[in-house]
Amino acid sequence: MSKKKRPQLGKLPPKHTFFLNPYVDARFTRCPSCDKPNKARKFPFLINVSPMQPLVLNMTGRYCPKCDLLILHQDRVEALIAFTLQKSAPSLIGNEYLVVGTVERKAWRESQKQKGNLKMIVDNLHGFKEVVVFEPEHYGWVPDE
Repeated sequence: MSKKKRPQLGKLPPKHTFFLNPYVDARFTRCPSCDKPNKARKFPFLINVSPMQPLVLNMTGRYCPKCDLLILHQDRVEALIAFTLQKSAPSLIGNEYLVVGTVERKAWRESQKQKGNLKMIVDNLHGFKEVVVFEPEHYGWVPDE
């Protein structure tokens, strides 16, 4: 596991450790830190698609309450970004993006009514405490030597 500290983004204190899972064959149903079963939790995530296209997407991810670890699967995130941008900004599909943090649910609901209110989103944003990377364990047969 490797860790990256991030500067504080948003007005609210950082929350959660975050892992964007790039592996399609490892779904991390158990926490990679403590090996306890993960829960499915839905959070509004702020995602910035380059160049400067903020999106707030309400996504279900894996969550370990003991470790305060949030896991999103990269393939699902990218599919939802593509679906969301399909009508509004199709030229941005496939661009780099950054999952910035989680937004307070009440502010996310208000932002659905008042499109384009980025200040309200940033005022109610929890950046991540840290971003981590895990390598899945690979099991398989190895020759005896």
